[in-house]
Amino acid sequence: MPQQSHRHHYIPEFLIKNFTNENGQVHVYDKLTERIAKTQQSPKSVFFEYDRNTTRSHGKELDHLEQLYGMLDNLFAADLTSVLTTRSFTPENIVSIILLAANLKWRVPARDEEFNALKETKIPELQMRITVLDENRQHLQGAVEYLRTTEIFKQIQRVTLGMLPLMQDDETKLAMHNNSFIYAQSSQLPPALISDCPIIEKPNADYTKLENFIFPLSSNETFIYKSNSGKDIKSIDFFRQKDLAVFHAATRYVACQSRDHLENIAAQYQALKQTNQHGRSQELIFDLIA
Repeated sequence: MPQQSHRHHYIPEFLIKNFTNENGQVHVYDKLTERIAKTQQSPKSVFFEYDRNTTRSHGKELDHLEQLYGMLDNLFAADLTSVLTTRSFTPENIVSIILLAANLKWRVPARDEEFNALKETKIPELQMRITVLDENRQHLQGAVEYLRTTEIFKQIQRVTLGMLPLMQDDETKLAMHNNSFIYAQSSQLPPALISDCPIIEKPNADYTKLENFIFPLSSNETFIYKSNSGKDIKSIDFFRQKDLAVFHAATRYVACQSRDHLENIAAQYQALKQTNQHGRSQELIFDLIA
C-alpha cells in the first residue's frame, strides 16, 4: 500500500525544475520578510504546504486528492517536456498547456478564499446528477446526497474548475487554440521568474473561462494567449514587465535560478511600490504583445 503523502506541491515539481540552475536549485525570495533565502532550494523544498490536499473522513486522513493531482501532473509533464524539447507543439499539446494553466489558477493558495466560497455553493457547471436506479435500493439515495456534502467531494471541484475553460463552445476553444503561442527569449536576457501564483491573467470575474493570460513555462520559454494575437511581442521590455508582473502576483514566494536577477527585480518592485506603481506591470504586459 502506498505511503500516505504529506508534502503537497501547489506548483508541481516538474514545472519548478524548468527554472533551476545547473545545480538543480533555485534562489527564493520571501515577500513577507523581503529577503532571499541564504541557501539555494531544490524543487522538492519550495512551493508546497504540508497536508494541503489531505481530507478527512470518519477520523481517517486521505490523500486521494493529492494522488489525483499527481496523475494529472504526470500527463502535463509529458506534454510540456515534449514541447520544450522539440520546440514544436500539436493542437493536443496546446490543450494540455491551457489545462495546466487553468489547473494551476485554482490550485494555488492565492485562490483559496475564492474557491472556499465557491465550494459551499452549488456551482451549476459542476453539478453531477447521481441517481439510484434500483427501486429496491432507494434508501441509498440519502447516502448519495451525503456524499455531496463531504470535503473530498467539494475539494475535487477545485480540479474540475480547471477544466471549465475548455468545456466551452467550439468557437471559443478554436479561438484559444489559434491565439496561443510560445515565445522563447534570447539567452542573453536574464532567466525568468516563477512564483507561487504563476499565471498572469487579465482581470476576470467569470470562473468558467480564462481571459488573456501569460504562463512562464521555463527560464526561457513563455506560453501566451491573447485574443486576436499576432503571436509576437512588441518590445524586449516585455520580459522585464513579465517578471515584475510575476513578482507582483506572488502571494509570498518568488524563485529564480539567478540570485542577481531576483535581487534586481525585487529592488525595481520596491521602487515602484514607493510611488504606488507596483501593480502596473500586470496592465502593461498585455499591451506589449502584438
